[in-house]
Amino acid sequence: MTGAVLAQLDAVPPQGSGGLQVQVGDVPVGLFRVGDEVVAWRSVCPHAAAPVCVGAVDGTRMPSAVYEYEYGRDREILQCPWHGWEFDLRSGEHLAAGSAARLRRHPIRVEDGRIYDASRGNVIDLPLTVERLTKETDRILVVDLVAAGGQRLPAWTPGSHLEVVLPSGLVRHYSLCGDPRDRTKYRIAVLREADGRGGSEEFHRVASAGLALHATAIRNRFPLPLASSYLLVAGGIGITALLPMIEVLRRKRADFRLVYLGRERATMAFLDELDCIPEVTVVESRRTGRVDLRALVRDAAPGTAVLACGPDALLDELRTAVADAPQPLELRTEAFQPLRVGLVTAPDRPDRDVSVTLAASGGTIRVPAGTSILSAVRAAGVSAGSSCEGGWCGTCETPVLDGVPEHRDTVLSDEERATGDTMMICVSRAESAGLVLAL
Repeated sequence: MTGAVLAQLDAVPPQGSGGLQVQVGDVPVGLFRVGDEVVAWRSVCPHAAAPVCVGAVDGTRMPSAVYEYEYGRDREILQCPWHGWEFDLRSGEHLAAGSAARLRRHPIRVEDGRIYDASRGNVIDLPLTVERLTKETDRILVVDLVAAGGQRLPAWTPGSHLEVVLPSGLVRHYSLCGDPRDRTKYRIAVLREADGRGGSEEFHRVASAGLALHATAIRNRFPLPLASSYLLVAGGIGITALLPMIEVLRRKRADFRLVYLGRERATMAFLDELDCIPEVTVVESRRTGRVDLRALVRDAAPGTAVLACGPDALLDELRTAVADAPQPLELRTEAFQPLRVGLVTAPDRPDRDVSVTLAASGGTIRVPAGTSILSAVRAAGVSAGSSCEGGWCGTCETPVLDGVPEHRDTVLSDEERATGDTMMICVSRAESAGLVLAL
């Protein structure tokens, strides 16, 4: 897996003791422990561009009026030493009422006791071999993959996708649905879709033990957050993204519930291992009718993290239910198919030319109206990965070093969009006159 080593994990100070300062090219970055994870913030305060990450970590404060804070909420604060601005260390948000200012996150990856720069994505160059095939249902094939050279596989976290190059050259993404602790194999499940784009048909047609494949990236746009309780909702093959989360939550003895929705048991994968878990409810719509998602959400405790993976109709209904719920809830979703085209098309204004500076490659290119940034970057001779080119898979995600992106994808959450530090260059453009990208 590529990406420079930024630091040893044990070099990051304990939680509450400040951060470790590192340099990524020309960008100063602060590494901080928050809970059981490490976060990385670019050391540039939104106010006057001061080096914010050299400030103190203290307090358990709540935002109210500017410079007026109340104590009592369990959160850590990073205070800029130059002008006193304070930011939530986990989310990066400025703790002042009405402020939209945020710190800019720097992408990192933690693996085997090291912290890697992930600003160019978690790219790998990994030959794989199909070790075992299991037919879960008439249309779902479970595939165990091992490294062709027999070495340990790169680490991953629940919610991750494996980017696989099929024998034809097609690139497809599959949720890793095995045990993250098992570094000897990856497990994926492939749903055969006759009216799809051809990848699943090819996989089912050519798959056999010993088949050589190639993995080019591991990406996680659907991580498991820290929360007091969890409600997991899976629709059909969307169960694959949630399976590793169940294992992690059970090991932590967390408060969670999974509702697994499908037409009938014959079409639903992994029931043998899910039926024995008391926190799992399997709903067969043909037998019992549709589940009342509003009631499901209404019964969730305040502060519950609602994580859902499935078709767009299910996710739309959940978004509405969570928005209408009387208690505060955190919703994270992932679609296992492209959402409706209307969700990724341009807003109600025409495209305009955009100036894009490529920080790593050097030079500035003009992206004409009607041309994607991805196409213009490639036309300039700069390599950039992609797969769906419709704004929903996350392959072309690119860090934004300067400028304000206009997001047209269905990958980023509202919080991630607000930070403005990454974008999908296959569909998104710019609110500002120009952008500086880490390409």
